[in-house]
Amino acid sequence: MSKDKRIIEEELLGILEEAMREERASAARYRRGLELAGDPEARALFERLVADETAHEKVLRERYYEIKKRLGLKVMKD
Repeated sequence: MSKDKRIIEEELLGILEEAMREERASAARYRRGLELAGDPEARALFERLVADETAHEKVLRERYYEIKKRLGLKVMKD
């Protein structure tokens, strides 16, 4: 792998790490909304939002691990 490509891949890892943190924060915010919501429509909305953010994080994490493996970096799954 060329040095330039490696630098790009390392930068992508940083972007993905930030994006995963944001997805976790959003999911936590929506879980709080779920705890507070009283009516069924609002609860259903927050449940969907939590599921969406969790799914987004999973996609990001899979890509993150793919790049780490390609760079020959150790992958420690949660």
